[in-house]
Amino acid sequence: MTELCSWPAQTALLVADEPYPTAVDAVRRVGFTVVVVDPETPAEQLAGLDPFTYVLIGPEILRRDSCVELLEALRDTSPIARFLLLAGQDVDAPTLLAAIRAGVQEVLDPHDQITLLTTLRIQVDRAARTRERVLAVGAHPDDVEIGCAGALLEHRRQGDRVSVLTLSRGAVGGDAGDRVVEATTAAGLIGAQLLLGDLPDTKVSAGIDTISLIEAVIAALEPTTVYVHSPHDTHQDHRAVHAATMSAARAVPTMMAYQSPSANNRFLPTAFVPIDRVVRLKLRVLACHASQAGRSYLDADTVVSTARYWGRHVAPPARYAEPFEVLRAIDHIGGPPAPAADLAPSLGEEGPDRE
Repeated sequence: MTELCSWPAQTALLVADEPYPTAVDAVRRVGFTVVVVDPETPAEQLAGLDPFTYVLIGPEILRRDSCVELLEALRDTSPIARFLLLAGQDVDAPTLLAAIRAGVQEVLDPHDQITLLTTLRIQVDRAARTRERVLAVGAHPDDVEIGCAGALLEHRRQGDRVSVLTLSRGAVGGDAGDRVVEATTAAGLIGAQLLLGDLPDTKVSAGIDTISLIEAVIAALEPTTVYVHSPHDTHQDHRAVHAATMSAARAVPTMMAYQSPSANNRFLPTAFVPIDRVVRLKLRVLACHASQAGRSYLDADTVVSTARYWGRHVAPPARYAEPFEVLRAIDHIGGPPAPAADLAPSLGEEGPDRE
């Protein structure tokens, strides 16, 4: 098992005219990368930002007419982000009122690093215990992206940790080296960890070797939700991966089956994930698989029209959606379990091989 792409760094934004070095240092010490956003950035230019966890706001920007629009755009981009006002005890009432109107959730003294660190660590720990850990399993490079890239991108928007496990390198469908590079690029766009197996393309077994491989990943990641191929599929590898995953993931609370181009008419979805906000990004993810560009099911018009069809099943209606068969759905009582350790220690003392 090879880890080709790890999870992206957790990100916080600083929207301020001042550098606030003490606050920025505290955020970095908790494990975040800090990105400075010019307060004068037009709201429409913020849509391309990766999901972020915190927005650190200087009180000076709250006096600007464009502030509310800017913060609304940031909230729309990353709905899980917490908005923190960097202000001391001498902050005036008009600034606090403007902060409330802008949706600020907390006021922290930018010079009190002890309080900053304590608050951030508590919040990070709480978030880790309540957000999902998602694993998507596919037989070949591009399977997961075709079936559920939109859902995975939505998980990322909500702050969930996403992993993709691809069990073969797709050598029958193209050059294996090219397909590995494409899968790595696609995972980077999704913001997912990519784990790659080396099972024989078109000859993937549902037996113990495949089950054991998936079990090792599940033991390491402790996912709360797993996406996998449907059993209603004409491709033998897809059916085998479904069967092996059902065995390996028997303790996972939520399991969903996505639609492949080779799914047959027994694929009957009962859950639909709206992907209106991420459908364009899904097209970019699929375009990473350039070696497969001649396949009709990767044509952008086909992808969009298919998502448009499934969107009509969502209430209230969404314009675009992805369909899923619900294989298992158990409520997480009290939230999912605490996050597992990093994958490498669970797969052996030296961790996974890296390329």
